[in-house]
Amino acid sequence: MQFFLVPFMLFSALTYSQSERSILYDQATEFGYRNQFKESERVLSKIIELYPNDSTAYFDRAIMRENLGDTLGALSDLSKEIQIDPKSADNYFLRGMLYQKSKMYAQALSDFRTVNRLDDGNADAYFFAAQMCQELNKPKRVIRKRLNDCLNVNPNHEGATKMQHILN
Repeated sequence: MQFFLVPFMLFSALTYSQSERSILYDQATEFGYRNQFKESERVLSKIIELYPNDSTAYFDRAIMRENLGDTLGALSDLSKEIQIDPKSADNYFLRGMLYQKSKMYAQALSDFRTVNRLDDGNADAYFFAAQMCQELNKPKRVIRKRLNDCLNVNPNHEGATKMQHILN
């Protein structure tokens, strides 16, 4: 681990015109590209410590935590990120996916609906909302509505087409 700190410190000294945040993001990104998720998470945690309202750092750390198998930590980061930036559909979408993975279907449905309020052109959010409605035993008409919304945005959505055929 110390091996990586020495080149980073030299790089930091040579690029003094670059902001500390930018340098840390570059380092976290490099670790992420190398699938060194723990190291990337550590650097992103440092960014959050230094800049507690940096919503991007929470989003990126959530991805690293999920890659490390820490879904609850990822959900926590996304919830904090949403507090900071409540208008980003991407944040709700990713959190909805993690809720779905964790079988927290009502929360996932809520997030997918929020995605569609913020971005009505997100076909996948309509599709995943339909899946959550099915998991929650919602009436078929509600599921069909979500599938139709999905297909109105993307007529070639394979998952929605298959699900629609199964419902009929």
